[in-house]
Amino acid sequence: MVRAWVSAAFVLLLLVGGCGSTAGGTVASSGSPFNATDIAWLQLAEALHARALPMLALAPGRSASPELVELAGRLAKEHGEGRERLRALLPRNGAGENPHAGHDMPGMPTADDLETLRGLRGKKFDRRFVPLVRAYLDQLVLVAEGEQRSGASEEVRRLATTMARAHGTELARLAEAAPEVSAR
Repeated sequence: MVRAWVSAAFVLLLLVGGCGSTAGGTVASSGSPFNATDIAWLQLAEALHARALPMLALAPGRSASPELVELAGRLAKEHGEGRERLRALLPRNGAGENPHAGHDMPGMPTADDLETLRGLRGKKFDRRFVPLVRAYLDQLVLVAEGEQRSGASEEVRRLATTMARAHGTELARLAEAAPEVSAR
């Protein structure tokens, strides 16, 4: 229920508040295949990936779970590659700098979260790490769903579909890797 409301609010904000511009005020060129939702999704997803990569790098040497360490390593590799795909599309949309890069938003681990994680080991690390990874993946799926519904670029919608499907699978793997921590 809350997820549907947040998704609807996200899309409404983009469509009403965007009107052809991004949150940073950059207008997509008139010949661009990208609309405000495409631009916002690319920027949000890129910012989420950028913020999560340092968190994922903390699992080796801190987690008590070999499965979590393996999953974090796989996510770091795949999400690093995903970030590069997003970054490759960003200049094509006519938008300038990513206005979301320095913001704390839902699904992003904060500087305080990272500092806390750096001080934890074993099961204490896992109990803090797993909910942060889950929130990150949940948010990636949520914003990808908004892009799938309201994006104009077929290329960007396809990427959002591919990523949302992968993130859904990753959420299931996270639950398998840490069932005692993953219960919602």
